[in-house]
Formats: sequence, structure tokens, C-alpha cells
Amino acid sequence: MRMVDQGVTKLTWIPGEGAIANASSPEASELNAVAAVDLSCIMVSTYEVRADGSETTNERAVCETANTVTPTIQNYMGNLMLFRDIVAGVPGPDDLTEVYPQAGVLGWFVRRIGKPYDVDYVDGDVVETFKFLNDVPQLQGGTGEGYLKGTVPLLPQGVFDIAAVVGSASSSSSA
Repeated sequence: MRMVDQGVTKLTWIPGEGAIANASSPEASELNAVAAVDLSCIMVSTYEVRADGSETTNERAVCETANTVTPTIQNYMGNLMLFRDIVAGVPGPDDLTEVYPQAGVLGWFVRRIGKPYDVDYVDGDVVETFKFLNDVPQLQGGTGEGYLKGTVPLLPQGVFDIAAVVGSASSSSSA
């Protein structure tokens, strides 16, 4: 069934290296934690977080008549574009300068597609998990080209899963 991509994507930032114990089976309690920041309504739709082309090795045997390309190291990338949350000149709690106060915030970006964005994560949800370290936030303003916003470049930290199942580790261990 086709689904319109509006209001059915939940985006969450969960700060802390150990905030998610297992990228392939995060717990609902980890994803719904008090420290988790719901980015769904402050993210500009042109953000980009995704798996990227893998590194490859291109070696062939003497007897092979065509090149071979074998994937080796997987890659992923991230670049968040967020609306600013400023009231009377003061950044609010969801402003990107509060969520990412400087470079070097380690955490997890989690995306769920298919349920309303305002529904909590539950066991059985399929999510994407990406471990990142943020680079220096790049603030914008004064251009007259839309709302105040900023970009947060994300640096991959070696762990991601594009089909993680919430609560699968605990449910499979009890079976």
C-alpha cells in the first residue's frame, strides 16, 4: 500500500554513547527516555541521514576476465537541518544550540517511518539507528530566505542499523 510521507516519520536524538546498548535491538525505554529529544517538528525536511556507499576492494585473479568489486567497510552519513527555537531572543529548550551546545556531542539518531510522529516507540517497531558525534553547529540568519535555522553536521561513529527492531533482544531472550 502506498503511503504519503507526511506526519509518519519520528526523528529522535538520544545523547550519550551508552544511551542505546544494542543498535540492532534498542529498548523502548531507551528510545522514550527523558533525555531523548524529539526532532520531528523542528527538523527541516531537507535533512539527510542515511546509509552511504560502502568502501570496496577491486582485486581479481589472473584467470578472471572481468573486474570484481567487493564491498568492505559500510558507510553512513548525516547532516541535520533544524529550525531555531528562539523566543524574545532567547534559545528555547529545543533550540539546536541547546541540543548540540558545542561540537563533540556523542549520541544516537533514531528514525521510525510509518506511524504518526507523536506516537511513542513500542516493542516491535522497526527503526533506523545511527551513532554520531556532532561537528560544530552552523547557524544561519539574516538572509530573508525563510525561518531561522541551522545545520548540524554529523560524524559517523561506526555503528548503524537500518532495520533494527525495538525490544527484540529482550523478547527473544525470554522465548
